[in-house]
Amino acid sequence: MSAGGRPRDPAIDAAVLTATLDILRAHGYSGFAMEAVAARAGTTKAAIRRRWPRRQDLLIDALASVMAVPPVPDNNCTRCDLMQSVRLLDAALHERLPRAVLAPLVADCARDPELHQRLTDVLVLPSRQAATTAVERAVARGDLRPDVDPHVLVDLLAASVYQRALLGETATAGPSAGDIVDLLLRGAAVDFDDLVRISRTPAHLRGHPTAHH
Repeated sequence: MSAGGRPRDPAIDAAVLTATLDILRAHGYSGFAMEAVAARAGTTKAAIRRRWPRRQDLLIDALASVMAVPPVPDNNCTRCDLMQSVRLLDAALHERLPRAVLAPLVADCARDPELHQRLTDVLVLPSRQAATTAVERAVARGDLRPDVDPHVLVDLLAASVYQRALLGETATAGPSAGDIVDLLLRGAAVDFDDLVRISRTPAHLRGHPTAHH
C-alpha cells in the first residue's frame, strides 16, 4: 500500500524503476533527476515520492531489479566453486549495473545508518550469500580448515571485486579469479595441492563432493 492507503500499481513501479536505470545510464549519478524519471515513466514526481520518499531508496530498488542473485556454485571442486563465486560476483557488479553508480550511491548512503543498512541488505548481502554457502560446504567436507570463518574468507575473496566496482578500472589489470582464490587457499586449505589436483580433474571424474578425502 502507498502512504495514502491506495494500492500500488505494479505497472507504475516497474516503469519508474526502468526509467531510473535509463536516466542513470544516459546521464550518470550526478545527472540523475527525479523529474526526468517521472517524465520518462509517464507519472509525476509526487507519485514517485509517495512510493520512494528518499531518492536513494529508489536508486537501491532500481539497481536491485537488475542485479541477479548468483547461484551457489556446485562443481564437486572447492577451488572451482570459489573461482566461480568471484566471477559471478564480478559479473553481478559490472555487467548489470550502470557504470560509476555504486560508489556515489554508497557515499550518499553512508551518512544515514538506515540507508546504509538497506543498501547493504538489498545490494550486497544477497550477492555474497552464494559464495558464503560454497565456503561453508568446503569447510564441511574437509577441504578447508575447520577454523575458517566463511564470512571472513568471502570478505577477502570479494575485496578486489568491490574495489574495482567502487574505484573503477585501473591502469593495470586486476588479479584473476584464480590468483585471488589460490592466494587465499594456500592459507585456508587443508591440502592445497589436492584442491588444485581436483580442479584439474574433468568434472565427470570428480565423484561425490564428500569423497575427495
